[in-house]
Amino acid sequence: MYIRVLIIILFFFSNFVFAQNNEEKKEVFNFSIFRQNENYEYLKHKEKNSFEEDFFDPIKFIPLNQKKDIYLSLGGQVRPRFEHYTNRLWIGEEDQNFYSQRLAFHSNLVLGKYIRIFGELYHGYTSHEEEFAEYDEADLHQAFIDFKLPLKNKTSILFRFGRQEMSYGASRLVGLREGPNIRRAFDAGRLIFEQGQTKIQAFYGNEVRANFEAFDNDFTLFDSNTSNPKLWGVYSKFKIKGLIGNNEVYYLGFKSDNSRFNDVEGEETRHNIGLRRFGIVNGRWQYNTEVIYQFGEIDDSNISAFDIETDWHYLIDGPWKPKPGIKLQYTSGDKDTGDDKINTFNPMFVNPSYYSLALTITPVNIIGVHPSINVSPTEKLNLYGEWAFFWRASKEDVLYRPPRFINRSANGVSDRSIGNQLGFKASYEINRHLSFDLDMSYFIAGDFQKATGNAENIFHFAPTLSYKF
Repeated sequence: MYIRVLIIILFFFSNFVFAQNNEEKKEVFNFSIFRQNENYEYLKHKEKNSFEEDFFDPIKFIPLNQKKDIYLSLGGQVRPRFEHYTNRLWIGEEDQNFYSQRLAFHSNLVLGKYIRIFGELYHGYTSHEEEFAEYDEADLHQAFIDFKLPLKNKTSILFRFGRQEMSYGASRLVGLREGPNIRRAFDAGRLIFEQGQTKIQAFYGNEVRANFEAFDNDFTLFDSNTSNPKLWGVYSKFKIKGLIGNNEVYYLGFKSDNSRFNDVEGEETRHNIGLRRFGIVNGRWQYNTEVIYQFGEIDDSNISAFDIETDWHYLIDGPWKPKPGIKLQYTSGDKDTGDDKINTFNPMFVNPSYYSLALTITPVNIIGVHPSINVSPTEKLNLYGEWAFFWRASKEDVLYRPPRFINRSANGVSDRSIGNQLGFKASYEINRHLSFDLDMSYFIAGDFQKATGNAENIFHFAPTLSYKF
């Protein structure tokens, strides 16, 4: 009840705020998906501010000294969401309808040029059940401190320590979990070097396991006994003179005390070597291609796995700015059962919505073909549709669900077809603060499901309202 009243108030309040726009000033930038990256120093000198005024400006830059180089910035989010599932995970059971919400509040304390402290509180609720990544009474989602070295010549070295969000590349291995109420975070230390168009990051940390009670998500970076999955590595982004596009080369390490893939279970240590190329060719072709090779050990089995993906879109001028595209993926599966080798790819901390809006498919033992179309009827409305087709890469391996769990055993079944999925997403920016998203998916079960058990078609429907300040 309280959330409904708050939403109504915020809706009318947003319209009131934006009715006061000054036509002579520029629009304020949109809120970042990473709230810790927002910078409101343009409010330091009001007489020089070239942006439109916003009602929340007074809490975006709160000076704490006369020089105004020490200041506090506050913000947050209210995100109610409704979800409907018919035949979740292809099981013919009662429809699931539930309400969920995310409440977030953050503070950014800047202590001069070289130090800042960022903290973010999260609350997650769902009427369905106490589900992982959906329900958490209250906890510190982020709490870190930045130390920046006083360097010149456009060179920056920053050390970040504490609980923090991390996302790399196209989120195929390390990404946010934006769909559920509780996004992914790590207890980590990170070193970030930047010079011109080159950025190199080195890091080590543990994934935060979101528990259900208030403030029970322990800080585990220095806990040698924690069972939380570990992540470490070096990630570089750079350009090469004369070569179109951007380059990313990286090494990522992963460790889990208990992993399970096909015919092996136990402690896993996995290493990733990856190369990503992305950019725009001739102002028309957008491309995003990545190759990843994995090696290591699970229990007594040696790992040798890989992932190859390419994503292409063509930009067309004209009404609605249509952008057709196609995404192709091949993620390896285990070749032979019982051979002391595991060829199953591990997507680690993947952003699952990148592969399936209904969160049914994850990039493990998968061949995927995703034709799509994106249009923008207005500047504020964006529509995306895709028809994705999925097969098992290896007939010897099983079917997995996000992020990397076994969903259904093969039991000797040779059918590869998992099915095809129609997906639709509409995003409407009501104003800078308020937005509305609608996700719909219909997954038609394939021959593999029909041969191994329940094979009901899945329907997923999820309208989401988000208010940021």
